[in-house]
Amino acid sequence: MALFRYRADQPRIALFVGIFAVDVAVYLTVDNPLLLTAYFVLGVFPKGCICAFNHHHQHVETFRVPVLNRLLEIMYALQTGVTSHTWVLHHSVGHHLDYLDQKRDQSRWRRKSNVVMGKVEYTVHNGVLAYPRAWRVGARHKKYRRTFVLMGLLTLGIVLGLVWHRPMSGVFIFVLAPTVGMFGTVYATYLHHSNRSTNSGFEACTNVLQPFYNLCTGNLGFHTAHHYRAGVHWSKLPELHAKIAERIPADSYLAAGFPWKMVDRKVHQPVTGAGTNHPSSPTTQVA
Repeated sequence: MALFRYRADQPRIALFVGIFAVDVAVYLTVDNPLLLTAYFVLGVFPKGCICAFNHHHQHVETFRVPVLNRLLEIMYALQTGVTSHTWVLHHSVGHHLDYLDQKRDQSRWRRKSNVVMGKVEYTVHNGVLAYPRAWRVGARHKKYRRTFVLMGLLTLGIVLGLVWHRPMSGVFIFVLAPTVGMFGTVYATYLHHSNRSTNSGFEACTNVLQPFYNLCTGNLGFHTAHHYRAGVHWSKLPELHAKIAERIPADSYLAAGFPWKMVDRKVHQPVTGAGTNHPSSPTTQVA
């Protein structure tokens, strides 16, 4: 029996395990704060990409064997600051059901006064409340919440043990880096929905079709397709996007921000259809 549900995950997981192995090696051998700072800074971008795949995993589990998924989630938590089933609760059975209602959305971008939040306010607000909101959604999903709590406590115990054993490197690698990863993930989601119409799922998302962005984020730029069928594996999103592209408004396409724009500054849009008017096909934007 194949361990992976989808072959597309195999090279990504191999890469992420390799990065984690380097994390552990640096943790065990480096005590110089300048070197740890440099390693922390160099890790921001690759671990930001890992954050996207942690999100994908909590929509569609990577392995067929449950224990391997739990082990993967411990690694992801130590890299990204988001523990097992946090995004399942907050995102998969929370935000995806409520994103058209700004009074309920777990990633809401409007204040109670209906004013649109700025990026920093959105990031702080939703970052601080991510875990409490996951807990609250868990009231409707007791099985998920039980795993969320048990795995969260296990991960916390591991982090405390790592910091106790080697305080300086433990804090840099397994506290600061994951914290930045979690809040960075929230920051990156601001443009996914903010200031969009909530009349329908086809209007409520923005899409980024730049190849480099989607290579690094697992096709997260096909965001309307992701919300249209949240259970579709990330590798299948370009194909799904092509099927629904005519229903997506032309103003739903954006150029990716930094650092993606250093590679490609264009706004890519799909084949001409009801909602589009540019000639590049989304079927070519495959991670």
